[in-house]
Amino acid sequence: MRRNLLGPAVLALLATGGGALWALRAAWSTAAVSAPGLPEVDLAVSGSDVVPGAVGLAVLVMAAAAGVIAAGPRLRRVIGVLVVVAAAVGIALAATADQATARARAIDEAAVSGTRVAWDASIAQPLSVVAFAAALLVGALVAWQGPRWATMGRKYETPAAREPESSDLWKAMDDGVDPTI
Repeated sequence: MRRNLLGPAVLALLATGGGALWALRAAWSTAAVSAPGLPEVDLAVSGSDVVPGAVGLAVLVMAAAAGVIAAGPRLRRVIGVLVVVAAAVGIALAATADQATARARAIDEAAVSGTRVAWDASIAQPLSVVAFAAALLVGALVAWQGPRWATMGRKYETPAAREPESSDLWKAMDDGVDPTI
């Protein structure tokens, strides 16, 4: 059963990284501001406004899916550890994010400063924490079980890393090259 986890792990990395990216791009806080004599302005603060570095971590988790497919056993362990570290940093950033600065910036950009604004929070911030937590678990699975999973075939290795096939040896002798050197 351990060898059958490659596909689900790759899909889980894509799903958790994509889920974190979606939650970071979604609105974490929204507000409708109406100042006297001005039309109503809708404001929104997304996770990428609050913690822009977390977006890169979510993309890294998704990119790790391709790395797990193409990597050998040792590199899979490194990729799994990298995903665990990235997800832990993503959890820390998203869970401790202070939206006050981003909200103040949104108010200033809308040119309604000095107006008291009642912000409505969404569920996107906790969802980003949950997505990064799931990515952490998948990264731990890749680091632990990844080296036991099947790897890509030998035809994808560089020619220098492959051992010559018997037909290659005969071709070399036909060309006058001593293949034993």
